[in-house]
Amino acid sequence: MVWPFGRKHSGPEDGQKQAVPASQNSSAGKKYLLEDTEPRFANESQSHYASAQEQASLRTAWDTVGWNDFSLQRLTQIPCFRDAGMSGFTSMFVLGSVMFLYHKNPGRAANWAVGGFMLGSIVGWEQCRLRRKKSFQTAQMAKNTVANKEKPMLKPVVNDDRVKEDWIGHTSDTTAKKPWYKLW
Repeated sequence: MVWPFGRKHSGPEDGQKQAVPASQNSSAGKKYLLEDTEPRFANESQSHYASAQEQASLRTAWDTVGWNDFSLQRLTQIPCFRDAGMSGFTSMFVLGSVMFLYHKNPGRAANWAVGGFMLGSIVGWEQCRLRRKKSFQTAQMAKNTVANKEKPMLKPVVNDDRVKEDWIGHTSDTTAKKPWYKLW
């Protein structure tokens, strides 16, 4: 490969560039040019990665999902999963119990309980997500407020005579003689 922005070499008669060993580049008097160096990474790995990215499909994504992804440890790491589950189970218990007491039919109560679980989970999930979004926005506003806040400690201290004049009347001889502590 010929570097298009480099200087032209007077190569062999067939127009091909001669390979310059890397050891010659480090010797004194030689210029260290990009076109004289070997590539750091092989092109095969880059093309393999690019082709793997191009061939990504739903099937390859589905193949990456395993049963261990649905373990209790992984599911509890999902934000808002616990809140959604708790509100879902609560609504399942309440709705199932109320329907059982009202209709005296366990099948109908179970159907209502499953529906209550699904509805309660969705409501709990959305409420938690909205709370998280609001808390992240509040945190971002706090960061922006602190970043934009005036920093008086970075300004130089100015000893103004007006400040000294204001404090002259605050101290008197009687208050200056009293100790700062009082035993009784």
